[in-house]
Amino acid sequence: MSYAADLELARRAAAADAAAWDEIVCRFGKTIYNLAYRFAGRASDAEDLTQDVFLKLYANLGRYRGDVPLVGWALRLSRNLCIDRYRAWRVRPLSITEPEEALAEVASGDDPGEQAHRREQVAMVHEALRTLPEVLATAVLLRDFEELSYDEIAVFLEVPIGTVKSRLARGRRALVAVIQERLAKSEGLDPQEASC
Repeated sequence: MSYAADLELARRAAAADAAAWDEIVCRFGKTIYNLAYRFAGRASDAEDLTQDVFLKLYANLGRYRGDVPLVGWALRLSRNLCIDRYRAWRVRPLSITEPEEALAEVASGDDPGEQAHRREQVAMVHEALRTLPEVLATAVLLRDFEELSYDEIAVFLEVPIGTVKSRLARGRRALVAVIQERLAKSEGLDPQEASC
């Protein structure tokens, strides 16, 4: 598959065309920031990671060949930066601000009870995600939180699409199991009974 429009845009940006670079930042900025936030875990760290990703992207645009989506290529280029931040995020204790920042992305009503419930859900998902093996958690983050396509995830992870789908399925199952177990414990149930 050819991504001629992406290749043209990358070539223009690499040749110091400010309008082309602005278009890349506008098209991919939110995706890269959101992904950086998921990997870094905090807004300030995500901003730094996003800046690092764009600096690396700009420096390497001349190497883009147009054989994969530009956003996937950009994310693959930043893979090590993201994974390093993710590893740091996994070992950092959950900050009280993390669910608050994640909640800002979720539409909520005026009901304080509903907001508190959503806050608990977001915190539980973030905590459960940290317990998954890195390859599974990454697949879930990229697909379910950032809504990247299977092609884009495959490029980012440098694996075949079948592997992406397999990791995603296993990651989702593992995430559900962790959440069910935690819910059962909080309600004083046997985790086996809670999964029925």
